[in-house]
Amino acid sequence: MSNLKNILSLILFFIFLISYLLKLFILYKKNHIKGNVLAKGKKLAKIHYTELLVKTSTFLWGATWFVFSLAESFMLTIVGKQFDIPVIHFIGVGVAALGCSIFILAMISMRTSWRVGIDKTTVTKLITQGIYKYSRNAAFVGFDLMFLGLYFMYPNLLTLIIFMLNIVAIHLLILQEEQHLKHVFGDEYIQYSKNTPRYILF
Repeated sequence: MSNLKNILSLILFFIFLISYLLKLFILYKKNHIKGNVLAKGKKLAKIHYTELLVKTSTFLWGATWFVFSLAESFMLTIVGKQFDIPVIHFIGVGVAALGCSIFILAMISMRTSWRVGIDKTTVTKLITQGIYKYSRNAAFVGFDLMFLGLYFMYPNLLTLIIFMLNIVAIHLLILQEEQHLKHVFGDEYIQYSKNTPRYILF
């Protein structure tokens, strides 16, 4: 059962990674847009450090996901396990798969407006259709579910800390992005935010 979980986990990791890199490649190749602007360029200090936190925490999450998928037994000798309930572990696979699906749908919906980080150098379109009719931060909802999925698949103190750190870091980035979008789109964004939840239900 553990081997099956690890195989599914690794497949999901590569689906996420390939879709993310493919989106960046397509944006640059077809539209000459640098999609990853996280902690890059001239930005206010609070934005720069928030993005740097997100960059660091998500890298730690991705690296941990990859290593646990390949070498769970070895990692358990280092960090241990908080509980061993196979059904919860496979629920974690499902949660991570749902998060990955939402993330991919969000990238598709955003088209050429999709960015990693706050882009102050190019003009984008406010996307309110597709999955963004239901959440103003659909891609981040996908990330949050993948963070939770990692913890359920591999429950230990390290993945719990990574889960909580990333939830906080992403929320701080969302708050910064909201200020940026209000400045760029004004009343259009304010009205959108009144009609569409920040996450899903709130």
